[in-house]
Amino acid sequence: MLFSDIDLNNLIKICFKIDEISKDKEHIIFLLYGDIGAGKTSLVKEYAKFCNIKDIVTSPTFSLLHEYDDKIFHYDLYNREMSDLLNLGILDLLSNNGIHFVEWADDNLKEILQEAFSNIITIKIDKNLQTRNYEIG
Repeated sequence: MLFSDIDLNNLIKICFKIDEISKDKEHIIFLLYGDIGAGKTSLVKEYAKFCNIKDIVTSPTFSLLHEYDDKIFHYDLYNREMSDLLNLGILDLLSNNGIHFVEWADDNLKEILQEAFSNIITIKIDKNLQTRNYEIG
Protein backbone atom coordinates (compact mmCIF):
# COMPACT_ATOMS: atom_id res chain seq x y z
CA MET A 1 0.00 0.00 0.00
CA LEU A 2 1.35 3.41 -0.97
CA PHE A 3 0.79 6.62 0.97
CA SER A 4 1.93 9.64 -1.03
CA ASP A 5 2.92 13.17 -0.07
CA ILE A 6 2.76 12.68 3.70
CA ASP A 7 4.19 15.51 5.80
CA LEU A 8 6.37 14.44 8.75
CA ASN A 9 4.05 16.47 10.99
CA ASN A 10 1.05 14.45 9.82
CA LEU A 11 2.03 10.79 10.12
CA ILE A 12 -1.30 9.78 11.69
CA LYS A 13 -2.40 7.90 8.52
CA ILE A 14 0.74 5.80 8.67
CA CYS A 15 0.31 5.21 12.41
CA PHE A 16 -3.27 4.01 11.87
CA LYS A 17 -2.06 1.62 9.15
CA ILE A 18 0.73 0.25 11.37
CA ASP A 19 -1.80 -0.19 14.17
CA GLU A 20 -4.21 -1.98 11.82
CA ILE A 21 -1.47 -4.33 10.62
CA SER A 22 -0.25 -4.97 14.18
CA LYS A 23 -3.69 -5.56 15.66
CA ASP A 24 -4.10 -8.96 17.30
CA LYS A 25 -0.44 -9.85 16.72
CA GLU A 26 1.78 -10.54 19.72
CA HIS A 27 4.88 -10.14 17.59
CA ILE A 28 5.59 -8.16 14.44
CA ILE A 29 8.70 -6.69 12.81
CA PHE A 30 8.67 -3.60 10.60
CA LEU A 31 11.80 -3.14 8.50
CA LEU A 32 12.27 0.57 7.76
CA TYR A 33 14.07 1.54 4.57
CA GLY A 34 15.03 5.05 3.51
CA ASP A 35 17.96 7.38 3.09
CA ILE A 36 19.46 9.33 5.97
CA GLY A 37 16.94 11.98 6.95
CA ALA A 38 14.01 10.18 5.32
CA GLY A 39 12.09 10.06 8.59
CA LYS A 40 12.53 6.52 9.91
CA THR A 41 13.02 7.65 13.51
CA SER A 42 10.29 10.28 13.11
CA LEU A 43 7.88 7.50 12.18
CA VAL A 44 8.78 5.45 15.27
CA LYS A 45 8.52 8.58 17.43
CA GLU A 46 5.07 9.37 16.05
CA TYR A 47 3.86 5.78 16.45
CA ALA A 48 5.01 5.72 20.08
CA LYS A 49 3.07 8.93 20.66
CA PHE A 50 0.08 7.34 18.89
CA CYS A 51 0.34 4.47 21.42
CA ASN A 52 0.36 6.97 24.33
CA ILE A 53 3.96 6.19 25.22
CA LYS A 54 5.37 9.12 27.16
CA ASP A 55 9.07 8.26 26.74
CA ILE A 56 11.26 10.46 24.58
CA VAL A 57 11.94 8.51 21.39
CA THR A 58 15.37 8.94 19.83
CA SER A 59 17.42 6.97 17.34
CA PRO A 60 19.34 4.10 18.97
CA THR A 61 22.31 4.72 16.68
CA PHE A 62 24.98 3.98 19.28
CA SER A 63 23.10 1.55 21.51
CA LEU A 64 21.49 -0.69 18.85
CA LEU A 65 18.12 -0.81 20.66
CA HIS A 66 15.73 1.43 22.55
CA GLU A 67 12.75 -0.19 24.24
CA TYR A 68 9.54 1.64 25.12
CA ASP A 69 7.01 0.28 27.65
CA ASP A 70 7.93 -3.36 26.88
CA LYS A 71 5.82 -2.88 23.76
CA ILE A 72 7.85 -1.06 21.12
CA PHE A 73 11.42 -2.02 20.25
CA HIS A 74 13.43 0.35 18.04
CA TYR A 75 16.69 -0.80 16.42
CA ASP A 76 19.24 1.11 14.37
CA LEU A 77 21.55 -1.20 12.42
CA TYR A 78 23.40 1.47 10.45
CA ASN A 79 26.92 0.27 9.53
CA ARG A 80 26.58 -2.93 11.57
CA GLU A 81 27.99 -6.18 10.21
CA MET A 82 25.71 -9.22 10.17
CA SER A 83 28.22 -11.28 12.17
CA ASP A 84 28.34 -8.57 14.85
CA LEU A 85 24.55 -8.44 15.01
CA LEU A 86 24.30 -12.20 15.39
CA ASN A 87 26.97 -12.16 18.11
CA LEU A 88 25.03 -9.43 19.92
CA GLY A 89 21.96 -11.69 19.91
CA ILE A 90 19.83 -9.73 17.46
CA LEU A 91 17.59 -12.73 16.78
CA ASP A 92 16.93 -13.22 20.50
CA LEU A 93 16.11 -9.53 20.87
CA LEU A 94 13.79 -9.64 17.87
CA SER A 95 11.98 -12.68 19.26
CA ASN A 96 10.49 -10.71 22.17
CA ASN A 97 6.76 -10.14 21.90
CA GLY A 98 5.94 -6.62 20.78
CA ILE A 99 6.24 -4.29 17.84
CA HIS A 100 9.77 -4.08 16.44
CA PHE A 101 10.98 -1.28 14.17
CA VAL A 102 14.32 -1.99 12.50
CA GLU A 103 16.18 0.79 10.68
CA TRP A 104 18.84 -0.12 8.11
CA ALA A 105 18.12 -3.85 7.81
CA ASP A 106 19.95 -5.35 4.85
CA ASP A 107 18.73 -8.10 2.53
CA ASN A 108 20.63 -10.79 4.47
CA LEU A 109 18.89 -9.91 7.72
CA LYS A 110 15.54 -9.66 5.97
CA GLU A 111 15.99 -13.17 4.58
CA ILE A 112 16.99 -14.56 7.99
CA LEU A 113 14.02 -12.86 9.65
CA GLN A 114 11.59 -14.16 7.05
CA GLU A 115 12.80 -17.69 7.78
CA ALA A 116 12.60 -17.23 11.57
CA PHE A 117 9.44 -15.14 12.01
CA SER A 118 6.07 -14.93 10.30
CA ASN A 119 5.11 -11.26 10.59
CA ILE A 120 7.70 -9.22 8.67
CA ILE A 121 6.52 -5.99 7.04
CA THR A 122 8.64 -3.55 5.03
CA ILE A 123 8.12 0.20 5.04
CA LYS A 124 10.00 2.05 2.32
CA ILE A 125 10.25 5.80 2.80
CA ASP A 126 11.07 8.02 -0.15
CA LYS A 127 11.96 11.58 0.72
CA ASN A 128 10.61 14.43 -1.37
CA LEU A 129 11.35 18.09 -0.75
CA GLN A 130 8.81 18.62 2.07
CA THR A 131 6.89 15.33 2.14
CA ARG A 132 7.48 11.58 2.11
CA ASN A 133 6.04 8.59 0.28
CA TYR A 134 5.51 5.46 2.39
CA GLU A 135 5.20 2.06 0.77
CA ILE A 136 4.00 -0.55 3.23
CA GLY A 137 4.06 -4.18 2.23
